[in-house]
Amino acid sequence: MSIRNLHILILVSVAYVAAQMVADIANLRNLILFGIAVDGFSIVYPLTFTLRDMAHKLAGPHVARTLIIAGAVIYLIVQAFFAIIAGLPPEMSEAERITLGQLLTPEWRFLLAAVLATVISQLVDTEIYTRWVQRFGQRNQWGRVLTSNIISIPLDRILFLFLALAGTVSTDRFLELFIGVTIVRLVISIITIPGIYLVEEHSEDWIHITEIRHTDPPSFARKKNQ
Repeated sequence: MSIRNLHILILVSVAYVAAQMVADIANLRNLILFGIAVDGFSIVYPLTFTLRDMAHKLAGPHVARTLIIAGAVIYLIVQAFFAIIAGLPPEMSEAERITLGQLLTPEWRFLLAAVLATVISQLVDTEIYTRWVQRFGQRNQWGRVLTSNIISIPLDRILFLFLALAGTVSTDRFLELFIGVTIVRLVISIITIPGIYLVEEHSEDWIHITEIRHTDPPSFARKKNQ
């Protein structure tokens, strides 16, 4: 991989994690989009699937999986930090303190549901993307993103709703929460498909890198890469 592509990979990875954080903040705002009630989360979150695809294209599935897990861990750390901050003595009135605490302290069932849904759906996205590349190579790159996103985005939504709301809402309400938001997310993800053409295909160097183990001595690692 060239230094230029390595820099681009870093930027894409940072953008992936940042998009998850921005989506979480945007979740505080409810909107009407295309006549469908959604939250701000659904506007930003679909970008993470295309950004994951871009990282996958740049560096392969191993790096993409690492990025998914790292993003989930960072998200949990941020939420835990917010919960700690909410409990510290603030320089504000009691009413303001309670309001801020409610804002920053997550509902843990919803939080864990969101993290599990994200990790599972994005790992599925990785596998679908990989299978597409194995079959079609560098042809029809738009198909990688479309196929992987069109499966993983609905999967993400249904997993979240099941884990967060199972047993608490009716089937009709469950479907209502699934269909509208899923349509909006899919539309936004389709709009982002051209992003896959902004990055280059990963080089064979990354294939050799995946063969290196942390226990390998430096000389052996260099030999594998020759």
